[in-house]
Amino acid sequence: MQNNKTYRRILDIYENEVSKNTKNKRKVYQFEKNKMQNLEFIYQSLQTTNYSGGRYNIFLVKYPKYRVVMSLNMRDKVINHYFTRYILMPKLTRFLDDRNVATRKDMGTQAGLNYVKKYLEKNKKYDKFYILKIDISKYFYSIDHEILKNMLKKHLNDFEYKFAEAIINSTNHSYINDSIKFLKDREYEKTNRKSEIEKIPYYSNGKGLPIGNMSSQFLSIFYLNALDHKIIHDFHIKHYVRYMDDFLLIHPDKKHLEFCLKEIEKILVNDYKLDFNKNKTKIYSSSEGFEFLGYRFRIYNKKTIMTLRKDTIVRMKKRVKEVNYLYKHNRMTFESAFSSINNFLNTYQGSKEKTRRIIDRYWFNG
Repeated sequence: MQNNKTYRRILDIYENEVSKNTKNKRKVYQFEKNKMQNLEFIYQSLQTTNYSGGRYNIFLVKYPKYRVVMSLNMRDKVINHYFTRYILMPKLTRFLDDRNVATRKDMGTQAGLNYVKKYLEKNKKYDKFYILKIDISKYFYSIDHEILKNMLKKHLNDFEYKFAEAIINSTNHSYINDSIKFLKDREYEKTNRKSEIEKIPYYSNGKGLPIGNMSSQFLSIFYLNALDHKIIHDFHIKHYVRYMDDFLLIHPDKKHLEFCLKEIEKILVNDYKLDFNKNKTKIYSSSEGFEFLGYRFRIYNKKTIMTLRKDTIVRMKKRVKEVNYLYKHNRMTFESAFSSINNFLNTYQGSKEKTRRIIDRYWFNG
């Protein structure tokens, strides 16, 4: 293999991202046995437009709710990371507003929460203000391939576009829905959670991004970037946060938010072929409170009350007990157990004491 910048980047992604974050160490061992040949394969794949996008290992994750995860093999995972990190991100990040907080470096849940707290403080000068919360129905499964590809055509050269097209089209293969059906049927037989399992959707042809790919995470925040700018600049909503498919608009005029809601719905349906989740889309008053990113917010006597959501606490307790059981019965390594538990402290930094108490009770005394 040529000793060039591309090779060094491939090696860095493999050693510092993919291998470290692969829980199945057998896969890492198999890759390492033929490391140079595998790295050469990756290098050559990145030079051709014949790349297929990879084949997925499909499985169900049950926490915090049932969802399908599509995992690539080690080679394709490195290719996907490389293409996202060195092609998509450098060319597309400049179009993303900072209030679109998911996925990118130094952003995420905590950044979103910081924006929410900042904007609530700014609106306390009003006796009452309002919060429009929008949730999109089955977002990852509903992203339209043609719409997304037309967006990318404007910013990628022909070679880059064909590579992106292969990754996007990789959900169109029939084996994906066959695998999802098999997993759902098997889960029906094992559990009595039929109503939850039935909610797991299938992929429609020409729709959806695979949940689990680094490229999917980035493209899903890019997909609605024009809508972000329209909300902020055309609808004059400066106090705005989006985390993936969860939107939060804060404004003192309820009628203006009602106008925004109608306009956003038109844009989502006509321009993006997306629908609201009607049960989770609503305008709230500041005193009534609202939920966002695992927390409940409410303004009382000009003070911001921020608490963990009840269902967040229930899921946390359940997961800590589950990890505790798996570790004690030698079905999970200490490193994996520690990482899983520590993730709660990193995610819910606004309620560290509450989170620590839950961990102390259900881990050390569980």
